[in-house]
Amino acid sequence: MKILPKILYLLCFSGLAVVGALALDRVVEPSMATILVRTVIVAALCGAPGLVHRKLWPLSLVLLPVGAYLLLRTIIPIPALVEGVGGQYHFYTEQLRLGTDAYLSQVFPLTSTDVPELQLLLAFCVYWLVGAAAFLSLSLRRPVPGIVLTLVLLGFSLTVDGAPRVLWSALLFLILAACLLVLARGLKREEWALRDTLAGGAVGVVAALLALLLLGAAPSAVATPWQDWRTWDPFGRGPSVYQFNWLQNYPRLLDPANDVMIMKVESPSPSYWRANALETFTGNAWTAVQAFLERLEPTRSGDSYVYSVPEVAPTPPGLTVSQSFQVQSVYTNYLFVGGDPRSFRIDQDLALRTNDVRALHSNKALGPTLAYRVTAVIPDLKPTDVVGKGSNYPQALGRYLVLPFLPASRIEGPDKEAGWRSTVPDSFPGGGEWVDLYALNQEIIGEATDPYEVTLRIERYLRNFFEYSLTPPSSDYSSPYSAFLFDTRSGYCQHFAGAMALLLRYNGIPARVAVGFTSGELDESSPDTYTVSTNNAHAWVEVYFPQIGWVAFDPTPGLEHTIPTPGASSTSPGFINPFVDTGSTEPGTVTTEPRRPNSPEDEPTGGASAGNEGRGWLAGAAWVPWLAGLAVLVIAWPVGRSLWRRRRLRRGPPEQRLQASLALLRSEMADYGIAVAPSQTLEETLSALDLRLGIDPDPVLIARTDAVLFGGYQATQADLDRAEILRQEVTTRLRKRHGWVRTLFTWYGVPRLTSLRGQEA
Repeated sequence: MKILPKILYLLCFSGLAVVGALALDRVVEPSMATILVRTVIVAALCGAPGLVHRKLWPLSLVLLPVGAYLLLRTIIPIPALVEGVGGQYHFYTEQLRLGTDAYLSQVFPLTSTDVPELQLLLAFCVYWLVGAAAFLSLSLRRPVPGIVLTLVLLGFSLTVDGAPRVLWSALLFLILAACLLVLARGLKREEWALRDTLAGGAVGVVAALLALLLLGAAPSAVATPWQDWRTWDPFGRGPSVYQFNWLQNYPRLLDPANDVMIMKVESPSPSYWRANALETFTGNAWTAVQAFLERLEPTRSGDSYVYSVPEVAPTPPGLTVSQSFQVQSVYTNYLFVGGDPRSFRIDQDLALRTNDVRALHSNKALGPTLAYRVTAVIPDLKPTDVVGKGSNYPQALGRYLVLPFLPASRIEGPDKEAGWRSTVPDSFPGGGEWVDLYALNQEIIGEATDPYEVTLRIERYLRNFFEYSLTPPSSDYSSPYSAFLFDTRSGYCQHFAGAMALLLRYNGIPARVAVGFTSGELDESSPDTYTVSTNNAHAWVEVYFPQIGWVAFDPTPGLEHTIPTPGASSTSPGFINPFVDTGSTEPGTVTTEPRRPNSPEDEPTGGASAGNEGRGWLAGAAWVPWLAGLAVLVIAWPVGRSLWRRRRLRRGPPEQRLQASLALLRSEMADYGIAVAPSQTLEETLSALDLRLGIDPDPVLIARTDAVLFGGYQATQADLDRAEILRQEVTTRLRKRHGWVRTLFTWYGVPRLTSLRGQEA
């Protein structure tokens, strides 16, 4: 066969997949089109060996996993600490899980800026969709299922994209799909000409025009998306099930109209119930990139498993307590802990790991109910304990000082503000938004040099002169943190904690953003029991001090978000300022009264809530996937049965294909109650057709077929075409004679029922 048809077929399929991938790219900001197009090309090539030669199709089953592995490595390289196949598997499994968490927590359009886990997840899904479509369309040369799989990408983007719809992708998809179908027919011919694509192109253009007219007549088809796929609840887990992750959607969680209980905690002392910490700032987001490499080995104790958590030094002094967690309606990979964990007890054997931020992580998601006990040290500090500790930080803490731009201490020149303004715009993409950072930092810290005093000044400045709001105003700044600091001065806990941590790093002080829940409401009927709900979701700051360790601070205004135990933060109970002055109270902007968190006026105006509001209409219909599965089965059975019976029509030499065509003719006649013995000749079979259906025997077909079957001649394409025409004419007449009900039974292969109906007729 000529190579040109195969090349055109490959290009047509690749174009179809690229259109679907670019349509998906419309729900992502900023564009990741380069990654998606590269993904499509790799998937198409790995699924194409069968197009080169039919017998090479098993090679695709080897190339597709190899291509997936290479794709993962190009998007997120393997860290040097990860060794061995098992380590790589665990690393990429964790990255995909983090990408899933990021997807579930975001609102559309998805923000992929510096969230490589989300990019990895999207590219991974596109790769396997396109890879499966390429395997079917190219290697097995079955274009219809391949078109259906690529249509998933287009359909997904059309149902979730909040931006104004564009029709070019749908129209181009129709044109390419029609061309692919025509080219698939051309691959089966011995002789093929380029003009054979004209009919397919014409069909595609007509279909596109009809689709355009339909969309113009019914504009609602491209208006509000009909389903939010993140809120689809196909198995009926209910609206109270909450998936915890480190990239929280705080406006959704802190909606008081949809408060969902997360857990009950028994503890002799209140605390933040910490899950994880974010240690990497990209300029646009705080992320967690540290892998959980240190596995905790359990010790069997009765019916429980006890995990000892290695201690690190230094740690703040405090009270060692035993805490009991009763988690409800939550799926989580992170275990919540109050304070610094020392041991963990649970009634199941887990693959439990930890990392440098002292988070406890399970390989599998736990829930929706979970019970465990923790022994932890809750810090108990006095402000004077942190004064004068200096800045002699261990070298290992260098990762907690990293910023995408230079810290204030490394700015060169006599006029540091001018030096900063001249260098930061070119330091990284979007650096121009941070030109006012040096001036703002000087306004906040003044002449303070002690790291603890600098920390207090930043914390109190943010609490006093920035406004808490779940719906901050829109801004022309691309980074939510530059917009928060220099434009809106309004945001929620994520903005406050992230802004304080980056300001601390800017001043050379190690800091990170902790995520979890505040202590919750004390249960009056049960001493030492706290009820924690989604409205208690929170982010705060942890700051490192030599000889002390990591200490919590909270810059978010509002009584609900104060440090629950005595400590170094200005929000701690009984705090006494050890410094005479903690910063100016006269900022260069108009002071606004901070609003209390979770107030009614802070209800989100858009997006999905933690309850039923904003959920897709499929969320309340657990029967939908089962009904859809039944519908697929009802359709797939006759289609699969038909494809199986026709499997030999396109394989082998022409003589075998002719025999297969005649055998299929006898089978279809038998489906309608016309018994034909395998020993009958073609002439006898055609005589029966003449008697029952009035079809005149074709003498040319009889003579040619007998000659071929007895080895006198070789079958030609013309012989196959005559047999195909005869079979189509027979099925058409049988359908007209017996009706669609009888035909429907034959599709499902119900011979007894069709025979009974034949007798009744």
